[in-house]
Amino acid sequence: MSEDKKDNSTLSELFENAFKLFNNINKTDEPTNAPKVQSDIKKAMNMFENLTRFVSVVDMFSENETVDEIATEHLKYLLLPALLGTLITKICGTNDRMHLIKVAEIYFVDFLKRLKAYGITDINIPEEKSEQENGSSNARVKSNAEMITEMVSCRNTKLQRYQEQKELESRLDTLQKNLDNPNIDDETKREYFMALLKLYVIQTIDELSSIAAEKPILEYMQKMGPSETMTNRSSQKFKSSASKLQPIIITRNELQKKVYGAGYPSLPVLTVQEFYDQRVKEGDWPDQSQRNQINSKCLQDIASSDDNENTQEDIENIEKEEKIEQDDPELLERTRAMDEYKDTHHRGWGNRANRS
Repeated sequence: MSEDKKDNSTLSELFENAFKLFNNINKTDEPTNAPKVQSDIKKAMNMFENLTRFVSVVDMFSENETVDEIATEHLKYLLLPALLGTLITKICGTNDRMHLIKVAEIYFVDFLKRLKAYGITDINIPEEKSEQENGSSNARVKSNAEMITEMVSCRNTKLQRYQEQKELESRLDTLQKNLDNPNIDDETKREYFMALLKLYVIQTIDELSSIAAEKPILEYMQKMGPSETMTNRSSQKFKSSASKLQPIIITRNELQKKVYGAGYPSLPVLTVQEFYDQRVKEGDWPDQSQRNQINSKCLQDIASSDDNENTQEDIENIEKEEKIEQDDPELLERTRAMDEYKDTHHRGWGNRANRS
């Protein structure tokens, strides 16, 4: 039980650090394409992707439970797809923007689907149609744009959504001040996370609407083909890293992968095991035998550390006994002062003002 609490605490700390970096990226005055900002974006994405894998490994969320059954500390991890999608839209320096917004769209739709499944939102998510069903790529883009625009208008008017967003932001500012209180109750924390989720629902709808408007432009640019303009020549200096980007969502097995990865066969969603095997093959992570050796070494270091602590404690006890035998003046003075304090301050008295 104590080990589980330690793991949850570590996971929570990882999220807080990543979320802090995410907020700094949104608040910075530097341009999005600045090297420092782009570096922070990639760092935050890596942190959120690792958190998503951890959440998948421990099987934190179940399709058979309701939002009331989710632990308060686990609610914030539902934000992971929305945060990853937002970061992807900020990536610059690539000539494959269409790939990026498709990956971002997967994250945004996954976020809304999960929140709707738990009853946190009532948004109707439009299903992605294949190119064969629509006849052509242009027809598909136009259909999605119309459906998402309709989704936005059905959810509420733009003004009403803006007012709702401001109310949630104001409420979050008030609740966030209470989070620093060590004696905060679970109900207040739960209210904060629920308000945060609802705020990101509104922001996700706006992001999907922007993606739907951007797709036809990118489709047109792809049809036109590369032209020898200054923009194209400068863009060729950047590596097309977007082709390596794959969505990492909260899923453990092939069945969940097929459900949440549907719609974009060319953008496979990796399960936790597939991603681990891929990293081991690339040499980024240790294999099972190497990991066992590392764990064994860590246990030996812990045992050695415990022995050192016990030795230090024995030395202190011996020194204290020698001082008592030699009637050390300083020790005697501290002992007498403590005895006098106990005579005038009996145990359990404390502050008895206004008590009968």
